[in-house]
Amino acid sequence: MTDTLERERLWRLRKRQQSIDAILRDEVTLEFVMNGKRVTARRWGTRAQAVKAATEKRTELERAGWSTHW
Repeated sequence: MTDTLERERLWRLRKRQQSIDAILRDEVTLEFVMNGKRVTARRWGTRAQAVKAATEKRTELERAGWSTHW
């Protein structure tokens, strides 16, 4: 994959001096980027599955003290 594919940031969370972004690439690839560096990526079957996975991770991180930041 190249960087020319469409990217959509679903959310950004912050905790202290750290940030985590959930980025949807090509509608079905969900990436998590911490402090500007990709830490994981997974391709889902549908956009809905990718968004659901991002939402679940956001809920988990918010329970751990991360807060919304745009």
